[in-house]
Amino acid sequence: MASRLQLAALVLALALLGFGILGFGFFGDSDYTYQFDRERTDVPETVQPSYDSLSATQQQYVDRALEGETLHFEESPGRLPQVVERDGVYYYFDFDTSRDYTDPTTFVPLGMSLAGLVGLIATIRWDVTSRYVAY
Repeated sequence: MASRLQLAALVLALALLGFGILGFGFFGDSDYTYQFDRERTDVPETVQPSYDSLSATQQQYVDRALEGETLHFEESPGRLPQVVERDGVYYYFDFDTSRDYTDPTTFVPLGMSLAGLVGLIATIRWDVTSRYVAY
């Protein structure tokens, strides 16, 4: 039977693991990239925005991506078009989100998760060995 100290250690390890995973999901830092993928002349099935209907900022991002630049954003740039129609040509873009593991807002929850996992394994091992070792 587990002692109260073992149960407290188990609850603490599970709390660290749970809050670490939730913190990673909610507070982990994301970086964004936007780049030109390809162009096509055939009409897609859904209606795509024309270049002229985009805001000035979106047009600037599209122009820079069309010139071959890969745009990197630390914060979400808002809604960027995946497909843009301009003079009968459809331009396709890739917009990707990735985690920045070196940012402190990502490192702390990740560390909490690892500490909770190690604590969980150590607590289970402690309980199992205390059952079979004679004191």
